[in-house]
Amino acid sequence: MIRERLISVWDSQGLSAPKLEKLTGIDRSSWYHLRNGKRRANEEDIEAIVKMFPQYAFWIASGQIAPEIGQTSPAYDEDRNRIHPSSD
Repeated sequence: MIRERLISVWDSQGLSAPKLEKLTGIDRSSWYHLRNGKRRANEEDIEAIVKMFPQYAFWIASGQIAPEIGQTSPAYDEDRNRIHPSSD
């Protein structure tokens, strides 16, 4: 389940394996293998994604959200932005 949540985060952010490699220092082949189910998520993967997107830490670990303390999920944020678009 954590693997799927990590993939959901990088999909929601439009990140590719090469971009993840550049941002995290983790080899792109590791990200490809994770995406393709050839390996499980490990501590290094989780820490790298949480460092970039701390608002998803609780959801990545538990599958739950706590918006009242700023802990959401990509789907929650997408729904919220659809209902309340930012006025940029």
